[in-house]
Amino acid sequence: MKSTSKNKSETPVARSTARVNVAYFGKPGSYSHEVALRRFSKSAALTPRRTITEVFEAVAGDEVAYGIVPIENTLGGPIFDTVDQLIREDFVAAGLMICEEMSLHVTLSLLGRKAVKPKRIYSHFVPLKHCSDWLRSRYPDAAIMETESTSEAVERAAEEGDAWAIGNTGAAALHHLDVIVPRLGSRAQNITRFHLIGKKPLAAGAGGRTVLVFGLIHQPGSLVSALLALAKFEVNMTRIVSRALPNNPDEYLFVVECEGNARQPAFAKALALLRTRSTNLRILGSFRVVEKYE
Repeated sequence: MKSTSKNKSETPVARSTARVNVAYFGKPGSYSHEVALRRFSKSAALTPRRTITEVFEAVAGDEVAYGIVPIENTLGGPIFDTVDQLIREDFVAAGLMICEEMSLHVTLSLLGRKAVKPKRIYSHFVPLKHCSDWLRSRYPDAAIMETESTSEAVERAAEEGDAWAIGNTGAAALHHLDVIVPRLGSRAQNITRFHLIGKKPLAAGAGGRTVLVFGLIHQPGSLVSALLALAKFEVNMTRIVSRALPNNPDEYLFVVECEGNARQPAFAKALALLRTRSTNLRILGSFRVVEKYE
């Protein structure tokens, strides 16, 4: 075993410039990649993962220090692939936690080759949900095809030649595609929220959030009783998502996001009461929320 004592040849500069390894969902040019670049700039070695599950596995297996995954889109709703990984019992057991929340103002663009009429239009299900009616009205002969990510959609469009994609203009530049329509969708803001997951917590700071997951006993008013435990100590709930257990569709887990840090005295009291009114309560992380990337 090598000695852990300080080596005289080491310098503070050498230690401070060590790059952290970060995995992100999708491929280069995806929205997750854009958020990773905005968040870490050149201070991290960024590596893509094809699926959200693979991002979680990379962090759990210590292949990377952190992972970036989408958790919710304002127009498409929760990203259930991420929710399903968060509610797994081995998420907390493996030492994982939500370390930070980021958000991106998403601009959806139609990408392809202007000289080619599209036979297929690819994208992730969230942009397709947002734009499918518009696409069908203008390109009725094109098949609408779902992909794992917008970056995969752009890659397939580039490879196939007679296909277009909805994605990020950054991905279009990577794959030498034209921007057919620079901005798709309604005037409603299209914001995607992302979680940074890891094993080392970051400072929660003022205005932080905490995410909890718990089950309930089968009796009338059990959910109301659980949420009143938070209200009693003035813990403000900002989001709730329910998810059926895969091995027991009659049992549900509730993922609840709240303002504040679980270590705050009032929050700790709320958690103590909530434990008496719920089952299998777990804290998925107390974390800071960084500014929205435009």
